[in-house]
Amino acid sequence: MRTIKMTMFFMLAVFLTPIINTAQEFSATMDFENAEANVAVVSNYVNAVQNGDLETMIAQLADDAKIYGLNAGFSDAMNPSQLSEYYKESFATSTHSIDANTSYAPIKVTGGINEGEWVMVWTTDTISNKKTGQEIAIPAQVTCVVEDGKIAMMAHYYDQLNVMTSMGYTLQPPTE
Repeated sequence: MRTIKMTMFFMLAVFLTPIINTAQEFSATMDFENAEANVAVVSNYVNAVQNGDLETMIAQLADDAKIYGLNAGFSDAMNPSQLSEYYKESFATSTHSIDANTSYAPIKVTGGINEGEWVMVWTTDTISNKKTGQEIAIPAQVTCVVEDGKIAMMAHYYDQLNVMTSMGYTLQPPTE
């Protein structure tokens, strides 16, 4: 009986050792060396959107940046050249007015799949149609990963239903 118990204890120890050895410490802080510089990069991008300055917008992005949430589906990432085309069309027909009370929060995460330097943005982008004057206020949260002084990833989160209904689209209930 003692041999069986010792064998089971040994096997349990063998199975748990990899779990203990691969455990990582996760931490997040808002106080880190690049915090102000990262906020400046993202703020430059946001201000360039308001000013319709495509060149400055693209200059803030890494060459291989991935931008989510502006095109047809959230799973489809845009690259900087696709973003440039997207905003060329937008700036041709609309102006963007970014809320003066836009908030920025730099966060550095160590450990895990979210490791990196992040900047969160909370704002309202009021888009005005140049032809009709119609305005659509879009409250948004934008999450950016900043690497080597450039935006490497940007994800936009906003109420798409608000945008669509403001443009005149309607919801139809399913037929029974």
